[in-house]
Amino acid sequence: MRQDGTSGTAAQHGPEAETKPEPLTPTTGTPPTNPSSPASPSSPTAGVLTLARTEARRLLLHPALLASLVLCVGLWVYDTVFGPAAYPVLHDEARFLQVQLLLPAAGTFLAVHLAVLRPARDGTDAWFEALVLEPWQRVAAHLLAVLPVAGAVAVLAGARITWLALLPGAVSAPAAAELATGPAAVLLAGVLAVLVATLIRSVAAGPITLGILGIATVVGALFPFSGRRWWGLIAIEDEMRDLLPSGLAHRPAGLHVLYLVLLAVGLGAAALLRSGLRGRTVTAVVALALAGALTAGAAQSRPEPGAVTAAGERAVNSPSGEQRCVRRESVTYCAFPEYLDRHRQWSEVVDGILRWVPDEAKERRYTVRQHIVSLVKSGGLAQITIPVDNWAADDRRAGTEGAVVAGSAWGNDGDYANDATIGFAAAFAQHVTAAGRAPNTTGTSTRVCGGQSLVTLWLAAQATPETASALRSRMSRSFGGAVGFGTLTTVDAERGDAEAVLRLLERPTEETGARIKRSWNELTDPATTSQQAAQLLGISAPAPEQGAGEDALCAGN
Repeated sequence: MRQDGTSGTAAQHGPEAETKPEPLTPTTGTPPTNPSSPASPSSPTAGVLTLARTEARRLLLHPALLASLVLCVGLWVYDTVFGPAAYPVLHDEARFLQVQLLLPAAGTFLAVHLAVLRPARDGTDAWFEALVLEPWQRVAAHLLAVLPVAGAVAVLAGARITWLALLPGAVSAPAAAELATGPAAVLLAGVLAVLVATLIRSVAAGPITLGILGIATVVGALFPFSGRRWWGLIAIEDEMRDLLPSGLAHRPAGLHVLYLVLLAVGLGAAALLRSGLRGRTVTAVVALALAGALTAGAAQSRPEPGAVTAAGERAVNSPSGEQRCVRRESVTYCAFPEYLDRHRQWSEVVDGILRWVPDEAKERRYTVRQHIVSLVKSGGLAQITIPVDNWAADDRRAGTEGAVVAGSAWGNDGDYANDATIGFAAAFAQHVTAAGRAPNTTGTSTRVCGGQSLVTLWLAAQATPETASALRSRMSRSFGGAVGFGTLTTVDAERGDAEAVLRLLERPTEETGARIKRSWNELTDPATTSQQAAQLLGISAPAPEQGAGEDALCAGN
């Protein structure tokens, strides 16, 4: 007997005897298996799921997706570290988030496209013909692999908005549909990548398609009032417009999410159809999903409903009927319900101003009212109108005549927020220093001169660290002999007075505040010049402005 189990007799009778098979002996029990071989799927469905898990894991670790996620999170970290990152309006932040999530959508597209083309790139298409799974089943696995990526992006978006909601001064609440738009866009991008790779077996098709999507998104952003922008992945608004209550923005976000999901279902079914899955069911899914996407797309692109337009006009021209008010000591704060918590930041400024005024000025009744402005739309352009006469009439009807105007923006996150913050502080301080006198107002501007100018700007700037920073920001961006503080309405002052206030801010606040209290009547007297006021406050006198127009803002005072 040989050691390999064959008989020596058979080996000695030539090749014919060697090829004769030995009779098989029936056995019982489980056949032996090779523990090193992979387990075979028990069914095609199990095989698809196994491949989908593998592709999902590879997708989540793909350099293109990881790079896009790192870039997206890096933007948030940069905003947190180098920006004030406070006072967010959450329903707007949910909208801004969609733009940032276009980065992982692009990374998903590239990673999925390369994954589907992997056999073509490696030259192994022929080898895949010998596998258990049909081509359409492998495509189905790639489609399923996109779902965990969309889920991961949804978790990321939820974490981001939660972080923003925990920041100081956060107001309003995000809409679920706005939050779902980003992950839905990632899902659609991945499904579209599968379809493109199924139709065109070329790596170049991916970047080209991605470039077309990017151009379409940019073009949509250039026409922020066109309903056609809703046919893209996200609909970008005119970021120069005022921040509106969510009910006045007319954003059919729910329809848009439905549009994206139906489009993903339709394109995914089309990819299966293209890869060999035949049958009435899949054809019907393609037809119904695309028809549904077309219907939802048309519905989301409809013009702004008349009810929304009418509500917007009421909110702009006569907001008192739409607002709620809270009272803190001698000041009443009125705002649209979503912004009512903003009164906490307004009251910090007001308290900082009233701290350095005499009791008779402190005890007067004041009202702060939030205002928004409308946009006159013409094509892709818009013009802001500020109906100050309507606001005054509305305040008279509401019994809050002379209410101080506050906008929707706040904080030090950008020039507009800076201007809104110092503008509100200057407007309130001007009401205090005017002491019931009729303000020198022209349209949306109120002019302050002489001693009242120095006291108004100093009270406004020293109120909080944000107002001091906002004053310096405004001065660094202004030129000429006059400076306007505000966004919706402005308080205008001579540049020399504002620069004198910057010098005052470098002195002890208590010392300047005591001087103002002691000489209040003289400092706020319209007859007191800036030079006289500077002497009372213990600083060098500002040089009188020379020139014409704005440079001679207080000429003749």
